[in-house]
Amino acid sequence: MGKILDYIQQSGNGKYQCYKTKKLSLDTNNNDTIAYNYDDKTVVQATKSIFAETDRNRQSTVPLNNLLNKNNPPPAIFRYFLDGSRHTYKVDDIAIGKKIFPIVAGQIIVGCCERKNRDTFKKFDLRNKIVIAMPDDFDDDDGGENFCRSYCEKLNEEIAKIPFVKEKGIEIEKLLLYKTDGFTEDKEKDFYKNRGVAKIQNEMTDEEQKLVAELCKQNKLDDESWLIKDGSLEYNPGYTNLDPAEWNNLRANYQNVVGVSKMFDPELLNDYEGNSLARTIANLKPFERTKTYRYETKHSHKGGGTFSSFYAVWYLRLRGGKEESRNFRETNFSDVVKCEMVLLQEDKPIDTDIINVISANLIREAYPVCFGSDGRWANHLYPVFLTESFCKSHYINDNIILNLF
Repeated sequence: MGKILDYIQQSGNGKYQCYKTKKLSLDTNNNDTIAYNYDDKTVVQATKSIFAETDRNRQSTVPLNNLLNKNNPPPAIFRYFLDGSRHTYKVDDIAIGKKIFPIVAGQIIVGCCERKNRDTFKKFDLRNKIVIAMPDDFDDDDGGENFCRSYCEKLNEEIAKIPFVKEKGIEIEKLLLYKTDGFTEDKEKDFYKNRGVAKIQNEMTDEEQKLVAELCKQNKLDDESWLIKDGSLEYNPGYTNLDPAEWNNLRANYQNVVGVSKMFDPELLNDYEGNSLARTIANLKPFERTKTYRYETKHSHKGGGTFSSFYAVWYLRLRGGKEESRNFRETNFSDVVKCEMVLLQEDKPIDTDIINVISANLIREAYPVCFGSDGRWANHLYPVFLTESFCKSHYINDNIILNLF
């Protein structure tokens, strides 16, 4: 194989030189529950957090045992489950002018599964794409989207000459350009590579939001059919490949969506007294949650200006009983998840009864367990684990991707 790098160099008519350096997978595997490098911005000041639920009773935690009564369980509300992931690769270095830049490739998979009842679990949608991130110097005529689209078409025509590629329908979905301005020698060694990976990450999170938009367009989400999104709902408007207007419109689709994170920063928020929530989270009893607090993010918008987003955030211990909560718990955070909802109106809290029903449903979704299949089993919701497994099963083998270059 190896057609792509040859084509890139030949198409440049002497403007580019590819060095055929060693190809590397850039992914790392981290199963730690506490994310010390989490993207959330911890509230450093000792300020009191504002409740984001209607019950403003000044208590630290809320027990949910009464909602888990087998004789009178809350209605099942979760029908859709969404997961996004990506693999990234450093495939070469390219010389453009007097500078050398990395070429980064990526596989992106965003999938959504639907469960109509306990016996029916199936694919709703699966989006699988291969992308390449190149320095913006590569587009020397500033053609932008038109240049990227045209180049992808020509590149796919070239690799389609490989029988295996044509047979499997493999193609490069998108050419992404990472910025190369503002670089100085004191920047870290992998500065450009990180920008390339970020472009691919942006494409994945954009695809997640577009899939949620598709669910709403088909009227699939309502008060009786909710979506669990694996991971945070905190999408940064400064990190997107969409135009600002399109990105803004996507936020209105999250009324019936709950983000559930297995990894989180326990120091993210303070409680209503101004104390860190970390100790309260660590000391949660089985089937207990923290109070729900409002969390605000401020990000620079890609189109200019500052954009604020508001979230309702609470933490929930999924498991109970001596065996689960003690013998199998690696840390006091091992079976705790961070739960998020988007506050579409900054000052409108979420009804406490709804948060309790959501929490009780999340506890039910933790069973059966996937013990032994994943190091983070205690934080897993079983249908989310199934969705993750379904998505990962559709990755193209890394060697096939690397051999394309």
